[in-house]
Amino acid sequence: MRYCRVIATGCLVASLPLASGFAQSAPASEPPKWSFSLGVDPTNLDLHTPEPGVDARMVANLTRSWQSANSRLGRHISLMVGTDAPREFNPSTIPECDCWMKITRRYSALTAGVSYDLVRASRFTPYLTGGTGIYYSSFTRGPASGSLTTAELRAYYQNGFGERRVSLGVNGGLGLKARFGSREFFIEQMIHSFDPRRRGITGVYPLNIGIRF
Repeated sequence: MRYCRVIATGCLVASLPLASGFAQSAPASEPPKWSFSLGVDPTNLDLHTPEPGVDARMVANLTRSWQSANSRLGRHISLMVGTDAPREFNPSTIPECDCWMKITRRYSALTAGVSYDLVRASRFTPYLTGGTGIYYSSFTRGPASGSLTTAELRAYYQNGFGERRVSLGVNGGLGLKARFGSREFFIEQMIHSFDPRRRGITGVYPLNIGIRF
């Protein structure tokens, strides 16, 4: 865990001059652009769960991108934050314990990557995108009632209260962007893979819809 944090911190420091280099190499005629998108993971979506709550994973992305008007290749740096909808369940095998737990998952990422326009049409443009970055994820368990009994403590001792992780990961996706006037809208299916060697949250796969301005 300690080595993972050291590596992640080093990559974060290295990404700062990388961002500066992107900005300096961008053509003056094509200034950098911001984009904002919201997404839902279609592989983790169930609004009719037997336990209290819903199964939903949501993300938000803020991106700074650089791309010349005459080039199919673009570059970007992106910040992603996400969360799962709170869930409640009772995993206890202790007969005398009605040990309902509230499960919370959160994650964030700072990534850098490139995109490539597959076909340059007059209005609609499909593209591929990919990159790498630093991923943080947290998984916490807490009592649904807000307080713990002695029997519930036994259940938490068996299952733990949660964990936090920092790892290096990769991402990739396929998207379609469309220009309307001075604005550009896009929809993309992304795959963010966290450290595949560990259990728990191993990735998020959001379908994003956003605007670039």
